[in-house]
Amino acid sequence: MFQGTNLYDRRLWDALREKGYVKPSDEQFINFGELSSNGLRSELMYRGEYLDPMNLERYQAEHSKVQREKTSSGLVAMSLCRSASPTLRSLTIDWALMAPRTTPEMDTIAYFGWVDVFIELFALRLPCLRAFQLRNAVTFDTRLPPGLYLFDCADEHPPQPDINYVDPNKVALRRKRWSTCCLEFMEYHDRLQCLGWPMANFFSERSVSADLDISSRAAAVIDNLGRTLVDLRVDTMYRGTGEPHSESTFCTDTKERDRRRRFIEQFASKMRKVESIKIEGGVPRDERREIVRALHACPLKKVVMIGVCFPIGNTWGADGEDLLEPIDDDEDIDNLPGEDNEAIWKYGPMPLEPVSSDSRFKADYGWSPSPPMLNTIAAYHAQTVTELKFCGYKGAPVLWLPTPITTPLLSALKHFHKLKSLVMSLTLSTMFEDSTRDRDVIDYWLNTRSSDSTALVRVTDEEPEGWERELKTKYAPDAMAWRVTSLLGPFLSERAKASEGGVNIRASVCLGDSGGGIFDLDIVVGKGAVGSDVCLGFKGPREELEPERRRTKLNERRWF
Repeated sequence: MFQGTNLYDRRLWDALREKGYVKPSDEQFINFGELSSNGLRSELMYRGEYLDPMNLERYQAEHSKVQREKTSSGLVAMSLCRSASPTLRSLTIDWALMAPRTTPEMDTIAYFGWVDVFIELFALRLPCLRAFQLRNAVTFDTRLPPGLYLFDCADEHPPQPDINYVDPNKVALRRKRWSTCCLEFMEYHDRLQCLGWPMANFFSERSVSADLDISSRAAAVIDNLGRTLVDLRVDTMYRGTGEPHSESTFCTDTKERDRRRRFIEQFASKMRKVESIKIEGGVPRDERREIVRALHACPLKKVVMIGVCFPIGNTWGADGEDLLEPIDDDEDIDNLPGEDNEAIWKYGPMPLEPVSSDSRFKADYGWSPSPPMLNTIAAYHAQTVTELKFCGYKGAPVLWLPTPITTPLLSALKHFHKLKSLVMSLTLSTMFEDSTRDRDVIDYWLNTRSSDSTALVRVTDEEPEGWERELKTKYAPDAMAWRVTSLLGPFLSERAKASEGGVNIRASVCLGDSGGGIFDLDIVVGKGAVGSDVCLGFKGPREELEPERRRTKLNERRWF
């Protein structure tokens, strides 16, 4: 990203040298930029962690000539937002500005600089605001300051700073503003249509706020959002081993669990206009299901669930015991919970029993033998849904040798007659002769897109053998497109496939960190002349940063 900028910087200094504008005393500063790689230098150029006013002794001693900023990057961003306040319609906060700098014990100034960013954020008043999102709050580095809730008093004030570093008068003012800054922000912006926020930070874990005035004010804001909100996104931190089915019987953090459940019962269940719901991170499966149920009165058109595990069910079996072909040895599948096979086979293929939008919601946590997740989504929202996205690679359906339970887990897709887009993780094994061939497969895909490489293909009448044959029969783009069509096509609604344009399917495969990450194959499934499923076209596989795919994603983003 910074390579071009750094190159321009070096050329600029060279030109200044030629004209005699560079003094000998400047050389130490200039040479500082030549000491490291483009990557490290870009970190030092970033107007953020390394240049914010912090007590980083290593950088202060090593780069004493570097001018440090007097104001944190986050506060500068808030100042820019204030300058645009009369016209700003969408405010999306990502981790780059909100990453916690340190702890109060290690660096008081840095910690309170981080807290002040949020205080200044919620002090903004944007009369045209329609979308407010804090995105990607799914890792430890994207967490919020403790005790910050949208619809409740902050139950933990920022800890007492060292008086030697911070003006005590400013501390008192900070605490006063901190208590209800979120609620005041939400009260002012009463025409929001899009909201994204960490699921465990809508409410505190208290069942009822100690301040009845706060409770009534929060209820009024939520009631208004029920009439205006159309896009809702909630995140929680990812869990490295995957999401549990439920935390009803065992939970390591009951307070966080209670806060998430308050969101379901006191916020999601009050919504009436939501058309798009996105749930990402380590949300237990039963709570995902209850969010879907809580939104029963909403005309949902888009449902997105993203996690470590495949959100609608594990097709691999407990600890991967049902897999019919080997997967990457680095894949941690120990303690991967299995499904209740008897219940899945019983309920999965059953006819749809739609749930009325007038039904009364009552949360029911736990994961006893019950219909698959997809059946629940269909029962509540099949009549309106046009887009489904389920991403999570542990337990995802296997492309070439699917396990038997894949069929009942996906059977309910046939009820989504208005479906236009389906995005789904699939498992693609690259094991051959006891070793993974991720890199070979990726290179093969990239080469098929290059006119230079295809022009040099060796022409021969001999049939390919060994790994070369495997590449052409299993990993060639056209072979994969045919296989995705034959795997997922039969599950789709006949009415959806016969509609104009068919159904767009994005099959997403992950070849591991060392292999390069996520690749997507886009196909269109429709009906042929004799009524059979056909692939009407395909693109890919393409990596996330492939120029055309990246550009399309940016152009299609909403609220930007």
